[in-house]
Amino acid sequence: MTSTALSLIEELDSTISTAPAARQTKILDKVADLFLDDSMAFASDHVALFDDVIRRLMEKSDNATLSRLSKRLAVSGYALTTVFNTLGRHDDIAVADPVLELASELNEGMLAEIAATKSSKHLMAISRRNAIGEAVTDVLMERGGPEMGLKLAGNPHARLSEMAFVKLINRAKTDKALATAIADRDDLPEELMPFLNLALATAR
Repeated sequence: MTSTALSLIEELDSTISTAPAARQTKILDKVADLFLDDSMAFASDHVALFDDVIRRLMEKSDNATLSRLSKRLAVSGYALTTVFNTLGRHDDIAVADPVLELASELNEGMLAEIAATKSSKHLMAISRRNAIGEAVTDVLMERGGPEMGLKLAGNPHARLSEMAFVKLINRAKTDKALATAIADRDDLPEELMPFLNLALATAR
């Protein structure tokens, strides 16, 4: 980060507490522009500073502003831990969705907690991620309905525990589409294959 950019961030940081909401929204957009400037390269301490400043600017922002911000930051490639955690937990799915689906920096613990407490729309956003660990898919399986099972079975980037496979195969006995989706995966435990074959033979 250039000394000029760092100086600007520090100056903005000192005015956050006194700026009215409308002014904070304008500042938020400018800070996001600076953070997403392709010509910049930020060290971890600089990212942490942006994380704190953006998070505090978000406090007075309306949902439309937060939704726009979420879409922009989710693909930044930086670990804005506090910002992503706040956006991902937002009740408005338009705000939470981009981060839950696209922000690779959200860790498994955060995702599992969000999956355990938020709405079905939040769960579906998580299910579309390019990488989902077993701890998260187990929660999605527990809280989601039939549509969630099919979504996870059809996502090759979702790692499924053996228990998750057992639950899916049991559901697949009456769901041909689910049985087919499971059969298309390459990570089904070998010992469960006979049970899947039975589901494939009997499902309609």
